[in-house]
Amino acid sequence: MILSALRRLPPLIVILNAAAAAQVLVDPSRLPSGLRAFETQPNEVSVRCEVSPVRPALDYGFRFGSGYITRVPLGQYPGGGHRLAMLTRITPEDGGRKPAYFVNTVKLPVVPPQSKLDLEMVGGYLLGPGKYSVEWVLLDEKMRVCRKKWRVTAALHFSERKVKVAIPPGAVADYSLRGLPGNKRRDDGVRRVRLTVLMHAAPLSFRRTTLRASDKMLLMGTLSSLLDRVPARSLRLVVFNLDQQKEIFRKDTFSPESLEQVTQSLNELELGSVDYKVLLNRKGHVDLLAELVNQEVAADTPSDQVVFLGAPARFVDKVPPQSLEKPQGTNPRFFYLQLRPFFRTMTGALPDSIALAVSRLKGKTLIIHTPGEFSNAIDQIERSASAEK
Repeated sequence: MILSALRRLPPLIVILNAAAAAQVLVDPSRLPSGLRAFETQPNEVSVRCEVSPVRPALDYGFRFGSGYITRVPLGQYPGGGHRLAMLTRITPEDGGRKPAYFVNTVKLPVVPPQSKLDLEMVGGYLLGPGKYSVEWVLLDEKMRVCRKKWRVTAALHFSERKVKVAIPPGAVADYSLRGLPGNKRRDDGVRRVRLTVLMHAAPLSFRRTTLRASDKMLLMGTLSSLLDRVPARSLRLVVFNLDQQKEIFRKDTFSPESLEQVTQSLNELELGSVDYKVLLNRKGHVDLLAELVNQEVAADTPSDQVVFLGAPARFVDKVPPQSLEKPQGTNPRFFYLQLRPFFRTMTGALPDSIALAVSRLKGKTLIIHTPGEFSNAIDQIERSASAEK
C-alpha cells in the first residue's frame, strides 16, 4: 500500500506545490491513504538524514512557533533530477482535535560526485498551548524513507504567564494562519493601506555569517504577525540581503498564502560564501538600499506605508542624498522595525545603514526586543495610517 502511494509521489508533488516551495498545511484527503499512515512499512529502504525538533517559543505575534531542522547528506544524490518530499503529521494530545498535515517539497540542485555537503532545510508551524505528538517522514524519488517522531509542549514560561496567546489551545496552523478555527484577518474600521514590506534577511547575531534555522523562523513568524495585524488593501513584499548586495525575492501582489515561497528563498540563501564582485563593490549595500527606496518613491502608485523589517545591518554608511529620488507626489511613510531579541543590553548601538536611510526619509526606527514592543510598533504604524485620512 505504501509503495503504491510512493510511486504516485511525483504527480502528488506537482499537485500540492508546483513551485517546490516550503512547508504548507494540506487537506489530508488530498494525500493517498498510504502517506497518511506514517507507520514503518516492511522492506522499506532507508535514506540518511538528521532531524532536530525546534522547541516551541512565543513569537512576536503571541503564537508558539515550532518546527524542525533537517540535514540530508547530498552525497546520496549525485547528479541532477533528484527531489525530496517531507510530510509532517501533528496530533494535539488534548481536546480531541484532528491531526494537521504539512507537506514540504524540494528539488535538489545538481550535486557533484562524492559531495560531503549537507542540505539543511527548515519546516515551521504555529501552535496553540498544549501537548502535541509529531510524526515526520522524508521520501525521495527512489521511494527511500527517513522517519522521526517526537513530542512537544507549548506552554508559557513563568515570566510570560500574563500573556494572552493568540492561538487557541490545541490549534495548529502554518504561517499564513490556515488551519485556525474561524480565522479572519482584521477588518475593524482601521484604514486599509497600500503596504510595502522590505525584509532584511540577515543573521540576528553579528558573529554569524549564516542564517540559522532560528533566524528563519523568527523572520517568518514576525512577517506573518505583521501581515496579520496591518490591514492592507495591497501588499508588496521584497526580501533582500545587504551582505550579498542583492534582492532575493519580490512579489508586487503578495498574499499571506504565498509565505511558503519566502521560506524557500530563505532556505536557498547562502550567506557563507560571497561573490568576489560583491567584495570589490564596497558600497554595493548603499546602492541596494538607495535602489529599494527609489523604487518605492518613484512607483506609479506609491505605497502609503513602507516597512523595513529584520535584523540590524552590519553597515553604518549613510545613503548620499543625491542617490535618492525626490517624490513626485505624496511620499510614503517609512518605518524600520529592527529585531533585536538577543541584544537587549545594546542600548548604545550605533544606527545602521537602514536606520540612517529611514531617518533621512523622515521615517521612524523602532527597536523590537519583545512581543509587547512589536505590538506597540504595529499600533504606531496603524495610528500613522489613520492620521493620513
